[in-house]
Amino acid sequence: MAAISLRDYQQAGVDGIRAAFRRNESPVLFVLPTGGGKTYTFSYIASSAAERDNTVIIIVHRKELLLQASQALTNLGIAHGMISPHFTADPRQKVQVASVDTLLIRLKKRKYDFSLVIFDEAHHVLEKNKWGRAWDLLGRPPMLGVTATPVRGDGKGLGAHCGGVFLDMVQGPTVLELIGRGMLLNPIVYTSLEQPDLDGLKTNSEGDYNLADLAQRVDKPKITGSAVSQYQKICPGARAIVFCASIAHARHVVEQFNAAGYKFALLVGQPEMSDAERTDVNKRLRRGDLDGACTVDLVSEGYDLPDLTCCIMLRPTASEALFLQQVGRVMRPSDGKTQCWLLDHVGNVGAIQDGEFKRKHGMPNEEREWSLDGKAKGKGKKKVEKVIDVFQCPKCYLAHMPAPTCPACGHLYEVKTRQLEEVDGDLHQLTPEVVEAMKRQKKTEVSGARELADLERIAAERGYKPGWAKNVFESRKRVKPKRIVERPPEPPLEELKAMTIEQLERVAREQGWPKEFASDFFHSQQALGGQ
Repeated sequence: MAAISLRDYQQAGVDGIRAAFRRNESPVLFVLPTGGGKTYTFSYIASSAAERDNTVIIIVHRKELLLQASQALTNLGIAHGMISPHFTADPRQKVQVASVDTLLIRLKKRKYDFSLVIFDEAHHVLEKNKWGRAWDLLGRPPMLGVTATPVRGDGKGLGAHCGGVFLDMVQGPTVLELIGRGMLLNPIVYTSLEQPDLDGLKTNSEGDYNLADLAQRVDKPKITGSAVSQYQKICPGARAIVFCASIAHARHVVEQFNAAGYKFALLVGQPEMSDAERTDVNKRLRRGDLDGACTVDLVSEGYDLPDLTCCIMLRPTASEALFLQQVGRVMRPSDGKTQCWLLDHVGNVGAIQDGEFKRKHGMPNEEREWSLDGKAKGKGKKKVEKVIDVFQCPKCYLAHMPAPTCPACGHLYEVKTRQLEEVDGDLHQLTPEVVEAMKRQKKTEVSGARELADLERIAAERGYKPGWAKNVFESRKRVKPKRIVERPPEPPLEELKAMTIEQLERVAREQGWPKEFASDFFHSQQALGGQ
């Protein structure tokens, strides 16, 4: 076996996993973002266990993942057997790689004795589903789960107290940290003004939208048709993966890209495509013979093709895990690859609607607080951000923060700069600076609202709880001095925009406004391209 050298964060993860096992806190969930080397890390753990005369089984749920795990073990010089109808069994090997479905069938006829169970894509493992049953039938030996997205499709937790099985979680670096290390690329994100109608759409047992119903909502010219035109505008020729709502939808999208002069192919599972056909498409993508492929779910998890540079989302998803898995397909670096794009036509990141940015799953690189408890649900979870102006260059079509010239091509705008037009299907870019400016402006708007009617309007626009406006208004009244203070006239907004921060502080004192008003207003104007 070849010597395996771990990166520092992988070694820290292994140390944390071993410490959890020593505390008898198995099963353990190890979280590492896409591109961080999950397969490499659990292969090292399997090899180390086998060297100590332990037997290990690595369980996956798709043939593509089975082949990927086997290839990783082979590359590391780790001998192993396969529990799959597609391969000849080799029970002598201490490390086995198994398809969960095949394993369940064979467990009906025979027993296996393993010292350690490793589940890949472990966000699927629940107490009462097939993954949980497989572990149970194996006698519940020590178990490690690995995933990039430790949350179920319905947002519920993976802890044993939530219907999952895990007792402890070990977390590796975040997506942002891996981007900083150069191990992932930070995607350029575009989102659309035209959104599919999801009202009344049913969800399945995993908490995601029903695909049969979803396809009827998204396979329409305003969404599907704009995919080609926006691809041509933003990143023409970038090797792309397109996520669709159904096989029929994927076929339509392939036809439209090919009609525009590009080379796209269908990439779906059986019975629509055989193993040989899928392998051929993957080889053509790797060689660059294809510009892209259209899929439904096949490429979402564990698909390793780092040359992909553009993720086009034409399928809305309620699952944060699926969203992150899909965009993760294009964030892996490779030779000559310096950037990647997410073209979100269906509002999975969020969308600017009626003048407001409404967050759904958020930016791919944002910090996320993972927990075995899952995501908080309830009335107070809704997040609404105030949108700022976005410019779109008429030459290269980049959407960006307000500026006198386009940062991409240098186009000089007219004195009265054109704002982004609300054209059906057009995309515009969301950057961390844009999102931060949205937050500042949202806070400033509340600080500047002096009348109850203004606060009620804000509450209605943002979906705040009943009584929020009155509570804020009454709390301000309680802290006001009892004596009547003569105040100068309130300066017009245009005058406020032209003031220095010291002048704003003076006005805030004179008007009795909150002390943070000056700083918030001044910095929001800077972010918006003001003074």
